[in-house]
Amino acid sequence: MLFLLTCVLSSFFLPAACQFDDSDSDGFHPDPLTAGLFGVLCIFALLYGVLSIWTLVALFTSRGHRGPYAFQFPAILFFAWSNAAYIGWLIIENIPVLNANSFFSDVPVLLLPSLGFVSNLLFDWGVVLQFLVLIAVLWNRETVLRIATDGKFGGHHPVLIALHVTLATLTFIFGTASEAYGMDTAVKFNDTDRFESRLYREYLHRIQVRQQLNYVFNAFAILMVIDVAVTTSLLWRAWRKAGISDKITNLMLYVVVPLYSIFGLLLMIFTILFSPSGLSADAGPEVFEGANLAYSILVTGISITILFFILALSVKKAYWNPGGVAEPSKQQYWVPQPQYIYAAPPQVPQAGYYAQQPMAYGQPQPQMYAGPDSPQQMQYAQPHESAPGSYASPMQASPGSYTPPHAAGQPVYAEKTG
Repeated sequence: MLFLLTCVLSSFFLPAACQFDDSDSDGFHPDPLTAGLFGVLCIFALLYGVLSIWTLVALFTSRGHRGPYAFQFPAILFFAWSNAAYIGWLIIENIPVLNANSFFSDVPVLLLPSLGFVSNLLFDWGVVLQFLVLIAVLWNRETVLRIATDGKFGGHHPVLIALHVTLATLTFIFGTASEAYGMDTAVKFNDTDRFESRLYREYLHRIQVRQQLNYVFNAFAILMVIDVAVTTSLLWRAWRKAGISDKITNLMLYVVVPLYSIFGLLLMIFTILFSPSGLSADAGPEVFEGANLAYSILVTGISITILFFILALSVKKAYWNPGGVAEPSKQQYWVPQPQYIYAAPPQVPQAGYYAQQPMAYGQPQPQMYAGPDSPQQMQYAQPHESAPGSYASPMQASPGSYTPPHAAGQPVYAEKTG
């Protein structure tokens, strides 16, 4: 309930802040880029509220595949609270009367660093949980494949399990260490009464260490993207090898993996952009505000899209069950028919047989194709020696041939010997 209230209140931060206008100097007067960023963050707050309700419904109604949604709900929780803390940070930063940098402000000096720390830390944790959501989906499909093929395919490879756990753990550690080190630096150096010029070198060193820890976190986040892509490809090939088509695995390969790859690519691009080698320190504030707006729209927008798509898979519950996968495909191939052997000559003409063929005078029958019971070569009647052009009588025919009785003047037909 508290979480939903946070999402609702976050979505109204921008209208409430815009109405806060005690005077021209103390009111909330964001520039166009900041106002646009406020609007985007408020829309994200509403979307997180919808995602949280839908995830709870899927978590309680899903049977046999609750794992992905058990990881997705805390991921949405962390993303939403990170979004709310970022909204609060922007409001305080853009209202002079509430700005902690103002000399007459009653706001604690560490309020802005604390909001930034909470926003970044929860976002980093959400990135790790989002990775576990996708791994949980793939884990479920590996189990279903093993059940559908009676253990011939599928299962969980120990090397991949160790890789998933290692990447998630290291990403969590370096993300937490980066934000905690940054907060410790803020606590140590934000007190202007204690700040001395001799500490400036140490301050710059700590800023560099914090940036390096953040680079390592982003590197492991990109490795998690590669891990999901490789695991999905191996699982898809296992389904194909088993001759079965799984719709959830296909959607993961063709939809989720490309979106998640774009997410990792954007992380890499903005990491370089916000590094000392990226945007110049001499660039105006509009350049940095535009970069922050693009980062929020692209990176957070892709993350929300992935979460929505994973929830959309819960609508078709039949896709998750072992009985919901497609049947193994039938491969058609030619099987030659065996040669049949008849005990007696068949009653009907067979392939390769000539039942009755008129025979030209003095010429053999045309070549016949031997069947299982046919002789190798048909015999024909020989002409009489004493009368060229005449035909032999039945008693004078060649041995092995058969000359049926016939009337004078009728043609002679040779038949197959039995």
